[in-house]
Amino acid sequence: MRVLLTGASGFLGRNFLLRAPEGWNILALYRNDASFPAFVQDLERRNIVAAQCDLESPGEIAATLDRHGRDWDAALYLAAKVDIPWSVEQPREDLLQNVSPLLNLLERVHVDNFVYFSSGAVYDGLSGEVRPDMPVAPTLPYAISKLACERYVDFYTRRRRSIGRHLIVRFFGAYGPYEAPHKIYTRLIRAFAIEGKDSYTLYGDGQNRIDAMYVDDAVDAILRMINGQCWNTTVNLAGGHPVTVETLARQIAHLIAPAGVRIEKQGAAHENNHFWGSTSEMQELFGFKARIGLAAGIARFSEFLGARAKENV
Repeated sequence: MRVLLTGASGFLGRNFLLRAPEGWNILALYRNDASFPAFVQDLERRNIVAAQCDLESPGEIAATLDRHGRDWDAALYLAAKVDIPWSVEQPREDLLQNVSPLLNLLERVHVDNFVYFSSGAVYDGLSGEVRPDMPVAPTLPYAISKLACERYVDFYTRRRRSIGRHLIVRFFGAYGPYEAPHKIYTRLIRAFAIEGKDSYTLYGDGQNRIDAMYVDDAVDAILRMINGQCWNTTVNLAGGHPVTVETLARQIAHLIAPAGVRIEKQGAAHENNHFWGSTSEMQELFGFKARIGLAAGIARFSEFLGARAKENV
């Protein structure tokens, strides 16, 4: 199977490549991560080809597809500009950087099965458990841009027909190796396990909900979806154990430093998330349920970060 992967150098992209089947011939598109070619080379997988391509440039996309082909059995679209505070300050740029790359690609490619990773942020403004069949009307700029992308994927399936079938995945997050340094799981583990701090300061009141899964579970879900038989619909991908950010911080602190640490708060968060994603659709359609608990996930991730810290000494 020929698979086109965008956002390949990111957190989820790298973990997907680590576990992708050897029978899949994957073109891994990345924008400007200088370390990514070496990462792919170290995998020693001839079925994976890294290609630098700025999806904001129609010319670069055309040149890349001229070299590697315009017809693909499947595509996994992970590329995104994820910066919620920035989106609030720069809504126009957020829209352009999330929507334009998608349109640029879909104007020039044909994909039989297209998996688009959206965000649970599209439920902005709702409370409690949220399901894909609920009406959404987000006011957060990042959420608006992701919802617009969802509708364009449907357009290119039903009207332009450059997509044969699609799946919209409203992702509620993951944590693990190669996570961005500013993400909360990385910051908490570094603070308590590597830096030995006895306190941590949250931004905001700590009451936003979070329901991330360990990244191996997320990759398992992706593989099931690409190989699955359910298309032209929308699903949530959530861990199934929603907690407040403050509770998460205290849980991780207890796992790493059971003697106790202080969790403090300051400022106001740009998000107001009091919702969590349903998990029944993924169980019913793909037989998927996140299986790696927080204790096991934090242990694995702590080991990875500790090893990386020693390498950089």
